[in-house]
Formats: sequence, C-alpha cells, structure tokens
Amino acid sequence: MERRKALGLVAILLPPLLYSFYRFSIGALVPAFEATYSISDATAGEVISASVGLVAIGVFGGGLLAQKLGDARTILLGLVIFSVFEAAVVAAQSLWEFSAFFFLASFGTGLVITPSYGVIASLLPGRRGFAVSLISAAYSSGGFVGPSLAGYLLVYRGWDAPFVALALIGAAFTVFFAAVLGRSGKAGEAQPSISYRKVLANRAIVVLAFADFFADLGFLVFVSWTPKYLISAFSVSGGGAATIDSVFGVGVGLGGAGALAAGVLFDRLGGRRSALLSAALSALAFSALYLASPLPLALALVLVTGFLSNSFWPLLTAMAQVSVRQGQVTSATSVVQTAGFVGAFIGPGLAGLIGGAVSSALIVATVVPYVFFFFVIMAGYRNPAATSKVVTG
Repeated sequence: MERRKALGLVAILLPPLLYSFYRFSIGALVPAFEATYSISDATAGEVISASVGLVAIGVFGGGLLAQKLGDARTILLGLVIFSVFEAAVVAAQSLWEFSAFFFLASFGTGLVITPSYGVIASLLPGRRGFAVSLISAAYSSGGFVGPSLAGYLLVYRGWDAPFVALALIGAAFTVFFAAVLGRSGKAGEAQPSISYRKVLANRAIVVLAFADFFADLGFLVFVSWTPKYLISAFSVSGGGAATIDSVFGVGVGLGGAGALAAGVLFDRLGGRRSALLSAALSALAFSALYLASPLPLALALVLVTGFLSNSFWPLLTAMAQVSVRQGQVTSATSVVQTAGFVGAFIGPGLAGLIGGAVSSALIVATVVPYVFFFFVIMAGYRNPAATSKVVTG
C-alpha cells in the first residue's frame, strides 16, 4: 500500500512538472520565435498571452470535466492533448498554424492543473498547505530543466527540437500516469457538482481571485520576458544566451523550494501574513532585478526572484481551500486559479505592447501587479476563524 501511494505521489507530480517544462521554456524560445516568423515583441507577446488564455480555459474546463470523468481521467485527457499538439507544432508552416497547435497544447496543460490538486488531496488527506505546496514545488522545479533544455536545443539542434522533446516527455509522462493512477479508486471518481455561484458569494474567494489575477499577471511577465531582457540589455549572444537560459531555469527551479517554504509559512503564520510577506519581497526583488547592472548581479537577482516570485500560488490556493466548506473546495480552487490565469493571459501581451524586453516596461508589468496583490490582501482578506483541511470536493 505504501509503495502504491509513493508511486501515486510521483505520478501526480508529473502533470505540473510537464506544464512547467512547457511554460518556463517559453522565455528561452521568444528570440528564436520572433526570428523564425519575423514578428515584433508586441506580436510575440500577444501569441504568448493568447496561449495562456487557452490554459485558463483549460483550467476552468478541467474543473467541470472532473465532475463527469473524475480527476485522474481529466488529467489523462489533458496530457494526451498536450503531447499530440506539441508534436504537431513541428509541422507548422506559418505563424497561424503554429499558433493553432500551440494554443491547443496550452489548453491541454490547463486541463491537468485543477484536478491535480484533487488527486493529491486524496493521497494526502488533511495535510493542508503541504499537499498544495508539493504540486507548486513540482511546477517550479521544472524550471531547472525547461529553459536550459530549450536553450540548448535551440542553439545546437534548431527551432523544432524543443517541441519534439516536450512532446516525447509528455508521452512518457502520460504512459506512467495512466499505469499508476489511470484506474485508481478515489482519485479517478467523478467529483461533486461545482457551484460557482455559491463560491462567488464568499467574499474571501473574490478577494483571493483578484489577488491571484494580479500576482500571476506579474509572474508570467517575468517568465516570458526576462531571458530576452537579459540577452538584449547586456548584449549577450551565442553560447552566452544558453547560459542565461540555464541560470534563469535554475532561478525558476528554486521556486520549488520557495513553494515549500510558502507551505511552511502558511501553516505557521497563517495565509494573510504569508501572502503579504510574499507580495512585498517579490515586488522588491523584481525592482532590483530590472534595475541591476552588471550582468553577474542581474543573474544573482534572477535566482532570488525565482525563489520568491511564485510563492503566491500555493499560498492563495491553500487560502482559498480553507476559506470554504468541504464540498466547495474544488470550485473555490478553480475560481481562484482561473482568475490567476486570466491575469497571466493579459501579462505577456501587456508587457509587449508597452515596450517588451526593456527595463521600464518590465518594472511596470511586474512590480505594479505585485503591489496591487499586496494591497488587495491587506485590505480585503482575513484568516478564517477556524482553519479547515485541504480536501477534495
């Protein structure tokens, strides 16, 4: 039984890990993407934002599909869609074809996100922030691989290679997940009907949704534009670009440790204090990063910023789950996370429109949203009188 549970934990960490490989590789792909299709920062930002919009639709749809298919089967469907259309990107002959396949792959990754929290809650019942932080840590840890893998393959194997690699990884993860959890008991059962109306009547959930909107907006700007900013601001070329991608990947990967630290803070300080601390430190780190010079200092700040910047995700997810009754946990998670992805949809395109990979634009598009995140929590959220367990529902 313990061995089966351990395999289950490994399997449920693979979908967020795959999504992180995909999402964090985008920043490394932006320069080659623009060169391949002869497009500007503004157009690239719009494509990236649209892809995140498809992730948001997938997140929302994943919560609904889990009612009928169950969490595990919904995750499997998302993994298959991602792997198929990520491979299809290689056959794209135009920007429009590329975008269509890219968007469908993004939708597939969205399907796996909310159900992953349901599965891990069934494997680790009653562990509050720890279960949530494990998923977030797996997501952030993909930064160790995604950007550096994409950067290396771009430099040494060509434009198509990162997409082929991600498709193959997705296929392997799909097979393993299906073998371990595809026919699991509770993790594969249909979930209670979601009532978004009841959840939205909860003031705390509305506040957390706004906070997640702003935080994820800033975070996706950081993920999507920082590698190009470093390359252009410090005139880096050739193998040096791959080095920047690798350092950026390490920084984002350290977000896994940041997510676990956020889970510990949540259990010790409560959600409100932890979220305020996360927002304040992240805003300061972003400011320092985009004003830093020379390059070694900027790269050191990438590590600090990567550790801090995604800590909001496990915190706000756990805060949502303890702010509702047991039967509303899945719907509360879906509402708050979907709001985050709406912000993420806006962020990269907004940054592209106001200047792209330049210091002033990135400060506006990262620091300001995290400041809004701070004040939304400070003004509108109070910890529940009694902390409830993180459970499925």
